[in-house]
Amino acid sequence: MKKPWLTFAGLCAVVLAIVMICVIFGSYTSMLRSRNRVHAGKDLMITAWENQVDQIPDLVSRVPGTDAAPTRSRIHDTMEQLQTLLIRFQTPDTPLAPDLVPVFEQAQFRLAKDLDALTRDSGTGHPRVQEIADLYLKTIYATRRYNKEAAYFDSRKKVFPGMFTAKWFHLDDLHFPVIDITCFDPWGLK
Repeated sequence: MKKPWLTFAGLCAVVLAIVMICVIFGSYTSMLRSRNRVHAGKDLMITAWENQVDQIPDLVSRVPGTDAAPTRSRIHDTMEQLQTLLIRFQTPDTPLAPDLVPVFEQAQFRLAKDLDALTRDSGTGHPRVQEIADLYLKTIYATRRYNKEAAYFDSRKKVFPGMFTAKWFHLDDLHFPVIDITCFDPWGLK
């Protein structure tokens, strides 16, 4: 009489073990896909920032007006700082350096404010204003995508079964900082 229950209990234990292994490895592959999406978002965001850094000096040089020399000088200095930070951000398969993110956000905020002042001086109907706004929209979109993926990855580490999977496979050491989008948006484009 004990033999059928023992067989049933053994079969249940094997099925439970198979289900747990499937859940753990499913969670692991899901977290790896999420990490890869964060890295893809980071690459897209850095590419958008590089395009911004490459195109803004040309756009600024074409804005008419002689009163804009101090603003142009500040923009040039900020662009040099941003180029240095972008070089440091470009390490592959690693999160953004959390200590550099606030410095980058402040530089972007200064750049946005100076560009806003420069475009206000030249008038909002000037074609360069629209080009700068389009450039910022691309940057905002790329940063939003990165932020979405980074927040999703970080939230996966806090819920079952991701919290165990992250700990067992050392994914809990990864932290992807979120970028404040308001520093990119002097015109309220978002």
